[in-house]
Amino acid sequence: MLIPSFFAIIFAQMSARDRLQLKTTDDKKSINSIPGTERILNTLRERRVLETTRLLAALVSAILLYFISSFQTDVILGSLIIGSSIVLGLLCLLLSISLDSGEIPMRDNQFPLLSLHAPTIHHSALERVITEILVAHLDPETATYFEEWIKSLEKKVRRHTNPEEAVEYLLRILHLNSLNLLNEERMFREIKRVFKVSAVDSLKSDAKFNLKSLQILLQHTKSWQPSFFRVIDRLVGDVQRGHSSIIEDKWRMDLEIPPVASEGQTDVIAMVHNFSGKRQTIEIEIISAEGEPASQVIRLPSPSSKRLKSAVALGIEGEDIVNALTEKLDSCVTLWIGLAWPNTVSGSRPVQINLHLATGETLLSTVLHTSISAGAHAESAGYKMIDAAASVRKLALSFAE
Repeated sequence: MLIPSFFAIIFAQMSARDRLQLKTTDDKKSINSIPGTERILNTLRERRVLETTRLLAALVSAILLYFISSFQTDVILGSLIIGSSIVLGLLCLLLSISLDSGEIPMRDNQFPLLSLHAPTIHHSALERVITEILVAHLDPETATYFEEWIKSLEKKVRRHTNPEEAVEYLLRILHLNSLNLLNEERMFREIKRVFKVSAVDSLKSDAKFNLKSLQILLQHTKSWQPSFFRVIDRLVGDVQRGHSSIIEDKWRMDLEIPPVASEGQTDVIAMVHNFSGKRQTIEIEIISAEGEPASQVIRLPSPSSKRLKSAVALGIEGEDIVNALTEKLDSCVTLWIGLAWPNTVSGSRPVQINLHLATGETLLSTVLHTSISAGAHAESAGYKMIDAAASVRKLALSFAE
């Protein structure tokens, strides 16, 4: 009963090692040179240790029970053997609960390593916002194939765009479709604005990166980084309602931080729009009480964004929600900043974000709060890996029906 899962994890570890020997034009990359690779291999290695321990515990417990039933022993030795077999049986049970409660690794044939990956290194300032945050949550193998796929689109996009911009536009359209703001007909009409017919046909086919697989990857990213998509969704809502921050104000800053900093770590998402009418250099200051570091200042240019005159609804020619969202995401400053606190800190802590001009003038200031937790929580990497894998599997099953 335990032997199949034991051999399955051995095969998974061997398969992962082979898959992560990613080829380049000259030679193979070193496994250790790929960000996130070591974590995947360590996860499989830890599971193999647990599987081995469970199998040995069950085997030794069975041998002890066979020994006591086949040979006569005195009371003391018999009690020790029975006690040992019970302890080993309980250990086997606890390990089974631990292993079976988690996600079984490499179950997805399309992206087998995706459920084992957790983001490691990423850019603080995002330019192609959805694409970059999606790639940051892809395992090394899938990320490499994704980059190759984007390059292969060189001659399959319209003249007014490039592959990177076309893929970013596609991901935005897919997200709006997931919000039920675009039906299938409108979705394909928007896709054809940036992709040629050959690329659209490929997106409808069984290619590795088609509409269904991209929706799966997008759902995986949403499960990992819901804060980012809450910021995107609020932007969509503000555009639809004609919020004062879009119509009247000169500057708009939207922020999101998880309610709990699991294991003393979390991220803050900041999106800034400049409606002042001219390109300006801004400074975003992040002050986290007792954090490491306690203060961060990021200086970068902020392009001018078009101020809306009124609320924008779906299908209004010239000021359609798709066009408005595209312009707002193209002209915003988006930051993805990691925060950390030492193990000695716990409880609710304020995080202050200040928006300054290069001259020192303070434009906006907001204080957020997050609760520091020393242990694992629903916001921790381990729990997010399980949630992401479950949501991906659920979406994949809905496509299969």
